Amino acid sequence: MKTLIKISWRNIWRNRSRTIVITTALVLGIMGGIFSAAMRLAAEEQQYEDTVANMISHIQVHHPEFIANPEAAFRIPDGHTVAGELSDRPDIRQVSARMVMDGMAASANMSTGVRIKGVDPRTEALTTGLEDLLVDGSYFSEDWRLPPVIIGQRLASELMVEVGSRIVLTFQDIHGEILSASFRIEGLFKVTSRRFEETTIYAGIDDINALTGDPVGITEIAIVIEDPDSYRAIAEDLRETYPHLEVRHWADLDPALHYALEVLDQLLIWLVGIIILGVSFGLLNTILMSILERVRELGVLLAIGMKRLKVFSMVVMETTMISLIGGLAGLGLSYVMIRILNVRGVHIPGAEGLEEFGFSPVLYPNVDLPFYFQIGLLVVVFAILASVYPAWKAIRLAPAEAVRAE
Repeated sequence: MKTLIKISWRNIWRNRSRTIVITTALVLGIMGGIFSAAMRLAAEEQQYEDTVANMISHIQVHHPEFIANPEAAFRIPDGHTVAGELSDRPDIRQVSARMVMDGMAASANMSTGVRIKGVDPRTEALTTGLEDLLVDGSYFSEDWRLPPVIIGQRLASELMVEVGSRIVLTFQDIHGEILSASFRIEGLFKVTSRRFEETTIYAGIDDINALTGDPVGITEIAIVIEDPDSYRAIAEDLRETYPHLEVRHWADLDPALHYALEVLDQLLIWLVGIIILGVSFGLLNTILMSILERVRELGVLLAIGMKRLKVFSMVVMETTMISLIGGLAGLGLSYVMIRILNVRGVHIPGAEGLEEFGFSPVLYPNVDLPFYFQIGLLVVVFAILASVYPAWKAIRLAPAEAVRAE
């Protein structure tokens, strides 16, 4: 076996230029495939982080009627008690009790439909990171005559208002009566979702409840769990614990995002696999050319008694060695490339257009280590498959005819 390995190693370096070219093609193919996969993964992960962490959280709890009619009348019975019980669970990291309802926001210039969220500033900052999303103003710290609100930057542009401007919110109280109240804009937040930024207003829950007529009213409980992967199990447990409430996890709240993430891993492997398959055909062509150039030599080996199985193994070994050289170099360079890009970020051309669809203009590509091992395995498997035909051609040679070949 050692002799066979030495012969195979020397054979692949007989034509250095050809070996270097096919190895370089393999390296570039792997780097291109991993870069494409990392960018796609970064885009999906960015959407997941922005949607789940900053907007909807892992799980939400509502009154069953609230889903179809987001009004103050459909409050969670004993909402604060439920929120307290959820906070005490070891598998739940943070809970934010809210008074959420649909309404209208009006300025001196414009009016539009919005979703009003009455929140506790402290728990909301820990649940959705709202304080960190501010791009202008302050976070519920001003002592104004009018109650403060924080609105989306795009909503402010649509209403033609700014920090310090007065707006009027119109919504229903717990009895279904329409009321209006003035608020002062204290801050502007920015997220990647255009729709969320254009339609969401945050106010203090005490200020909202004072207007709706229920000082302790809660229509929504947002939950952040300790283990994000266990969201289904926890949601199912909560449904059994609170059968009178509507419990939905983030996959129910945003099924399109869930579907995209579910198929992402498989798509990434297929994407890289197709690229490596294309490079493998180049590898097959290289080995086949090498076999055709060595017909006489292979004939001599067969004539002096070398078993056809060893000839077959030698060709497969040559292909495997080239794939290992190119594969290890490609994976190593890809790892370095992804680490650098993960720190620096990749600025996407046409960022304004991407933001319209909820994508960040800067992506930070990253892939887990197991993904590199999967790609390495694909490289070796495709290389072995690519070597089968040239190896078969080699053992099909007739020694007498091959020795006389020019």
